[in-house]
Parts: sequence; C-alpha cells; structure tokens
Amino acid sequence: MVKSTSKTSTKEIVTKQSTEEKPIQEKEELALETSSSSSDEEDEKDEDEIEGLAASDDEQSGTHKIKRLNPKKQANEKKSKDKKTLEEYSGIIYVSRLPHGFHEKELSKYFAQFGDLKEVRLARNKKTGNSRHYGFLEFVNKEDAMIAQESMNNYLLMGHLLQVRVLPKGAKIEKLYKYKKRVLVEKGITKPVKQLKDNMKQKHEERIKKLAKSGIEFKW
Repeated sequence: MVKSTSKTSTKEIVTKQSTEEKPIQEKEELALETSSSSSDEEDEKDEDEIEGLAASDDEQSGTHKIKRLNPKKQANEKKSKDKKTLEEYSGIIYVSRLPHGFHEKELSKYFAQFGDLKEVRLARNKKTGNSRHYGFLEFVNKEDAMIAQESMNNYLLMGHLLQVRVLPKGAKIEKLYKYKKRVLVEKGITKPVKQLKDNMKQKHEERIKKLAKSGIEFKW
C-alpha cells in the first residue's frame, strides 16, 4: 500500500511540473514569434527605404533617408550638357609649341587619327616663310576636336609640350596665309628711245666739260 501511494504522488508531481512548463514554453514561443515578426518588419522598412528612396531629413526624429539615383536621367543630363558645350565651341583647334620641322603635312598626318580634317594652317614668317611654331586645324566634327584637345593638350612631342585648345563658336582661320618666296620681276622700258638718247648725250657732254676743266682733252 505504501508503494502505490508513493507512485501516485510521483505521478501527481510530474503532471504538475508538465502543466507548469507548458505555459512557460508557450510564453517563450510567443516572445520569439513577436521578436521575429518585429525584426521582419524592420527589415521590410529598411528595404522599402532603400528601394523607394523617398528621402527627407526629419530634424525631430533625426533620421536620414538616401535618395535613389536614376542612371537614365543622369545619362540624359550629361548628354544635354555635352550638347550645350559642343554648341559653345567650334571645330577649330589651336596648336602651339610645335617642334622644328613639324609642318602642315606632319600636322595633318598626326591629327587625322582623331577624325576627318577640313583645313590645316601653319603660321609662317612673312619674309622668310619659316614656321612660327603654331597653327590651326579644323575638324569636320566638333566631337573630334574636343577629343583631340583632351588627348593632345600638354602632350610631350619631340621635347615640346604641345598646347591644344578648342576655339569658341564663330572662330575662323582668316589671318594666316600661305606665304611664298618673292620673285624678282623685271620692269619694262616705259620712256621713249629718243628721250633716252638725249639724256645720255647730255650726261656725256657734262663729263667732257669736267675733264676739260681739269686739263684733259677727250674726243668722242
């Protein structure tokens, strides 16, 4: 009889412990669920902020949201800026500090790698025809002129730092001319023959008179 009573008492204790453990487990599960749901909500909020990127600085809350960048919009803005800059400039570039022996032929060959050229002019001395070490090149497309400026400005060529810049819109190559060596042109006789003979006779008589004064007799 004692054994049966002890068994029943142990059963009652186990059942009590199990009944007490069940609500504790339920509470822990509920706490875990609420914490996971709150963390999920926070993650969703963060994702929404990054995806929507509707940004505003709230001074009271102290939160800061980042605006989303639109690459297409940026590309379009960049294109419009490039178009405006191209409209402000011409297709003519000014090149200075050219090395000795770098003339029109060499200039056209060297800068033709950037695009089609319309005109090449080198500044020369009016009297000697030698190079003055600067010139102008006109490209068919303005974009090629801008690329040539970006690539060749401050470029070291044969010990010379080239200076290249695109001229503004409306610029023209006007003051440069292809100077040629002067040719001596013989002038034709404008006076009549009779007048020339009379002048020659008069001068001859004046010389004879001078000789006679000095005691020299001269016969023609």
